[in-house]
Amino acid sequence: MASVAVAATSVTTRWVVLTPMRRVQAWLPWMQAATAGLLLGDGLLHMLPEAMSHGVPGHAAGGVIALGVLLLVCVENLVRVWASSRDVAAFARMDVLGDALHHVVDGVVIGAAFTANTSLGVFVAVTVLLHELPRSVGHAGVLVAGGYAPVRAFGLSILAAAGVPLGAGLALGLGSASGFVGYGLAFAAGCTIYLACVDVLPAVWQRLDARSRLAPAVGMIGGVVFMWAAALVDHVH
Repeated sequence: MASVAVAATSVTTRWVVLTPMRRVQAWLPWMQAATAGLLLGDGLLHMLPEAMSHGVPGHAAGGVIALGVLLLVCVENLVRVWASSRDVAAFARMDVLGDALHHVVDGVVIGAAFTANTSLGVFVAVTVLLHELPRSVGHAGVLVAGGYAPVRAFGLSILAAAGVPLGAGLALGLGSASGFVGYGLAFAAGCTIYLACVDVLPAVWQRLDARSRLAPAVGMIGGVVFMWAAALVDHVH
């Protein structure tokens, strides 16, 4: 139930369908930059420390992160070679893949927390839900910026969110396999960092105008600060 509630945050992406396209276009650079900051903060300030708390040593975490980055390099290479439509940018296709993977990892974290303790599971689910709200809207903006129609972006966001209950079921099935959770988090951190710095942020530079010239810096800083604050709350708990 908790994983389904978190997945339901993807409904917030309906904002891009209901809002006039001219207004969406004006906000896209800011949404993309904020999403890059949220992704970077999530990978470095949430996933990586969580992986190490599950027993993954520092040197191993670095190697697994590199593996996640290299895998997405290969995937994106294939996406760019085999892309069937030039109307949709490669970074948008990669964002769909990355969002689905991120949701699966969120589900694994939630499921693993519930296997340890019910109250911990509830707290983790609420924390994930809070950081998913702005991230979901931002991802929908990235898809629209990459060429997807708003309705299509909404549908893809809903589909990717199905990864949350899938990941939760996987974690519950594996029980207390802490090693699986830790290495899975480190791998997902590498994928997340790649998406933020290689796909999402570079796409922002192409959309800047006089009204959004500060979007990359302000959006990135805002996204990272939000994730830093969420990590502090998690640490205090």
